[in-house]
Amino acid sequence: MTSTTEPPTGRIPGLSDFTLVERSDGLVTVTFNRPAVKNALNAENWQDLDLILTEVTHNPDDRALLITGAGGNFSSGADLSGGLNEDAGEERTGLTGRRQQSTLHEMRNVNLLINRLHRMPKPTIAAVDGVAIGVSLGLALACDLIVASDRARFCEIFVKRGLALDGGSSWTLPRNIGVRRAKQMTMLGDMVGAEQALAWGLVNEVVPVDDLLKVATDMGRRLAAGPTTALSLIKRLIDDNGALTFEQALEEEARAQHIAFTTSDMHEGVLAFVERRQPNFTGA
Repeated sequence: MTSTTEPPTGRIPGLSDFTLVERSDGLVTVTFNRPAVKNALNAENWQDLDLILTEVTHNPDDRALLITGAGGNFSSGADLSGGLNEDAGEERTGLTGRRQQSTLHEMRNVNLLINRLHRMPKPTIAAVDGVAIGVSLGLALACDLIVASDRARFCEIFVKRGLALDGGSSWTLPRNIGVRRAKQMTMLGDMVGAEQALAWGLVNEVVPVDDLLKVATDMGRRLAAGPTTALSLIKRLIDDNGALTFEQALEEEARAQHIAFTTSDMHEGVLAFVERRQPNFTGA
């Protein structure tokens, strides 16, 4: 379903040229667009992401989100150059383009955006070609699914810069690949190739580079055509399971199922089963 409230390109007011947005069949595709620097994320990218997450969260026609990068790379991580301006007479700006604060508060600004992506009540996919390094790997891991090209490479570069972790990787990485492999990636800072990432459970699928966007888009459209509320509940149940006992998880499932039973999509799903046809979910 194409949004009736946005132009055909899916353009979001206030977006910079460094981030592209397209809408099709309920799927919103976001492309980091700084290929000359391997899509290093600058202040405009972070501000764009803020606008995009707000729009997609609140627009009922937007039912799934796909994030990728232009020019053969997902992203080489944070672009620090734009936030380190020390020229005389110019005010220093932080990572997200606002007045610079202490590193703690700068990182909290970035973390708010990554957490919003992670907690978005709609399914999300990262399509990774080339490199996904540092905080951009954190962005990919904050998505529900990751599809990688056969030339994709992943790196927790921080230790090689004398830094700790950010982007949520201290939480998402061990939950995806286990504690020992997470320590290997983060304490050595080595590149991890696509096939190794697949074997470790870092990504869902590895496909030929020419097929990457098609496979990820097809997957995204399937999610966008699904029962939006049920998918949101499933996502929350799985993301929150580590903090619950088995008994608590069962109770949360009961409550989620109660909510799902109130949706039009649930009734359509049952009717489609009875009529032996594919359901036509509307997200309602």
